[in-house]
Amino acid sequence: MAKTQRGGQVMKVARRVKGTAGRAVAKASRPVRKVQVTLGDLIAAAFDVAGETTAAAKLVSSRAMAEVTGKQIVFVG
Repeated sequence: MAKTQRGGQVMKVARRVKGTAGRAVAKASRPVRKVQVTLGDLIAAAFDVAGETTAAAKLVSSRAMAEVTGKQIVFVG
């Protein structure tokens, strides 16, 4: 708490906390909407992010992507 003086009296001033933290927690705990994505869409998005073919292949076949999709994607060739 901050203290201020006004006319010889010491007044305590409480600082207000914005309510955005509570909204952020509520927003994060919402259930995730499942979306059906094709393999081609997934590869195209990875290529847009990575920019190179080899980097996109690494991204799509990564362990994190396997955990998210529930499938292991392997590139041969």
